[in-house]
Amino acid sequence: MLQDLLTIVAQGGIHSYDELAERLSIPQSLLEMMLHDLERLGYLRAVGSSCDRQCASCPIGSCSVAGPRRLWSLTEKGARAAAADRNG
Repeated sequence: MLQDLLTIVAQGGIHSYDELAERLSIPQSLLEMMLHDLERLGYLRAVGSSCDRQCASCPIGSCSVAGPRRLWSLTEKGARAAAADRNG
């Protein structure tokens, strides 16, 4: 399931906790644990603590997951892992 989350995030765009939890059919509490696991493993990095969805003027500029407590961005390692999964 971690790979599924990584693949979704690697597809680009900004994903909310609600959207990701729904797409993965899991509670948000499990999603948050998965995000922390991916951070610990080096696939995601926390980049901030809030989001007002003003992306054009956002100083962070590269978040992938916007939640009530944190913003997350795919790392280079995460992008490589997602690409490797897509390429078989």
